[in-house]
This record gives sequence, structure tokens and C-alpha cells, in this order.
Amino acid sequence: MDDIVAIVPARGGSQGIPGKNLKEIGGDPLVGIAVSQATQSEEITHTVANSDASEIRAAAKEYGADQILDRPDRFAGGDTVMEVDRLLQWQVEYLEEQGQNVDVVVLLYPTGPLRSVEKIDETIRKVTEEGCDSALTLYEDDRYLWKTDGEAAQPTNYDPKKRGPRQLEEWNQWAENKAVYVVKRDLLMDTGCRLGGNIGYVEMSELRSVDVDTPTDLELARRIVETDGKSW
Repeated sequence: MDDIVAIVPARGGSQGIPGKNLKEIGGDPLVGIAVSQATQSEEITHTVANSDASEIRAAAKEYGADQILDRPDRFAGGDTVMEVDRLLQWQVEYLEEQGQNVDVVVLLYPTGPLRSVEKIDETIRKVTEEGCDSALTLYEDDRYLWKTDGEAAQPTNYDPKKRGPRQLEEWNQWAENKAVYVVKRDLLMDTGCRLGGNIGYVEMSELRSVDVDTPTDLELARRIVETDGKSW
């Protein structure tokens, strides 16, 4: 049986929402929701949370994380390229130094609270049973997309002269929702990236794909839980 380690990274600082990872949805803090989802998984064998904030570490412990670590200062920011991937590598190295075996790593951001435990397990099985090297959750996105340079705007995924029904366009795309990532240990450690090789995906609904980054996102997630119920 594979040793499947869920890692919940939850730093104390946040530009969009101060103290974000302790904000509550349905009466539970974001970090607690992520830990709770991991501990309910049928596939995950070990749940680890790390944070630079003692309050967040205490919440992770309350919700059942097997191990709670004080992350190094070099990972306390949020503006470095591939920072979380390097944090995952550090976490794996630390666990292995403590004698813990790691075969598969599952990344659960606290900011994706509306994923279900079933979607977590489905994404894990893409790697453990279906031959993928890594996997993630996505939602289908059929919007017309544009880019701007500050003065002018240009379409990026369609020709306005050939506009058709969005559902029938060949460019309909899939958006990364930051809810679940799964990667084989060796791929992560060798490449420094959580995604690579044969990448599988699991579809989530757009409704459950809220990534809590702004006060508006937080309010939306709260209202969805009020009307649609918890996913943990």
C-alpha cells in the first residue's frame, strides 16, 4: 500500500484577506476544513499541516492533523516563483529524515474549501490506480477571454468575426481551481514541480471551485455552503 501524505500549507500572512486561513465557513476555519477533508479521505494515510503562525498550527491540531510543523522563514512570503512546490519538497525531506515513507504527495490548499472528500480520493486514484504521474482538479470554462496592454484589448481564444455558441466552440477550455493536486514523490523531488509526466484530471463543478483569495470569494463560499451544504 502506498504511503500517501496530504500536506496543508497555511501561512499566517495574506494580502487579500488578513488572517485568511483562520476565516470561517460554516463555522469552521479554512485550515480546519482542509485538515478535516484529508483525515476523512479513504486514500490518504498521513496528514501534515505547516504554518508560520501558532494560531493556525493550533487549529490544524484541533482538526486532527497527524503532524503540525512550524515552516521555515524562507517560506513565509507568498510572492516567490514555485514557492509552494519548494515548500512541498522541504516537507517531504523533513518527513523522510524523521523516518516517514512518502510515495505520493497530496496538496490541499485551505483556500479550496468546497471540494469534496470524494473528489480528493478520485484525484488520488488517478495516480495510484490509473497510471498518471500527477493529477489535479479542473472545471470547464467556456468564457470568451481577452488580454489588455493598458490601452487596447485583444481576444485570446476566439475570433469575434466567427463567434459561435460557446458550448460548441473548439476552444472551450478547462480552468485550474487549486482544490486538489496529487503527485508522485519522485516526480516532485526530481523536477521541483507538482505537475508533470502523464497528468490526469478530475472535473469539479464551477460552483464548488471557489478559490478564496478576496473578501468576495469568502462571502461567495459562505453563501454556497449556506444553501448547498458542507462538503466536509
